[in-house]
Amino acid sequence: MHLNTLEKLSTAEITKLFNDAFADYFIKVELSSDFMQEKIDSEAIQLDKSVGVFVEGKPVAFILHALRKNVAYNAGTGVIPEFRGQHATVKMYNYILPILKSNGVSEVRLEVIDENTQAIKSYEKVGFIKERELPCFKGKLLELKRNSSVQISNIESTDLTTLQSFWEWQPSWQQSTATLAKLADYQLIGAFLNDELVGYIYANVKLGRVAQFAVKPEFRKQGIGTSLFQYFAQLCTCEIGVFNTDGNHPETGIFLQKLGLKPILSQIKMKLNLNSN
Repeated sequence: MHLNTLEKLSTAEITKLFNDAFADYFIKVELSSDFMQEKIDSEAIQLDKSVGVFVEGKPVAFILHALRKNVAYNAGTGVIPEFRGQHATVKMYNYILPILKSNGVSEVRLEVIDENTQAIKSYEKVGFIKERELPCFKGKLLELKRNSSVQISNIESTDLTTLQSFWEWQPSWQQSTATLAKLADYQLIGAFLNDELVGYIYANVKLGRVAQFAVKPEFRKQGIGTSLFQYFAQLCTCEIGVFNTDGNHPETGIFLQKLGLKPILSQIKMKLNLNSN
């Protein structure tokens, strides 16, 4: 058993390793090589800052790290079932943290399903601390009344700082604007009152996945968010999912449940400050 970074692995090899490690996961995971490459590109994953455990030259565990500025994001950790119970996650972080730190990384972030207690214990052993809960929702929308004064249409381009001024909380890495901007299947849908942008959804119609949504503070509780979701639901042929909302802002979850979506799981955001190590 030895550890090494992952830049020598092909996308196909990483995909197989990922799928093998997640074969018995809480949620069914089976990625294609094309999807994995899109994940690598959109999330800014760097394989030379990622790490794996190898047995007789075969990869049996991994941590994928994405980097932006001085922050690293754990974009996936997995261990093939027959090699679990050997503290692989702790060993991989002991190996890769000095490399991250030498490359100017001061903070590492990750998300883990709250029921995955063994993984949480491993991360805590490394030094990660819990920061906040990230509830996830999915379901079919109820038929609710829309605000007839709201005009909804696709947004071809806009000042992203305008959208950010609508936020109550920061989206997580995979739902961030930097990630979504590199995903061709995601589109911006805006709500307008008297030609003023007052709300938006950033979403994937094919998957029914809403990555971001927000309404300008002074226009809330006027049916604008409901109108946006009703419009989006008409475009979809599947259930709608909203993942990694902020548990510190429960009004978001209350709103989604009023729309008809149901909580399906909750993730925990954890972080590790490398400057204190």
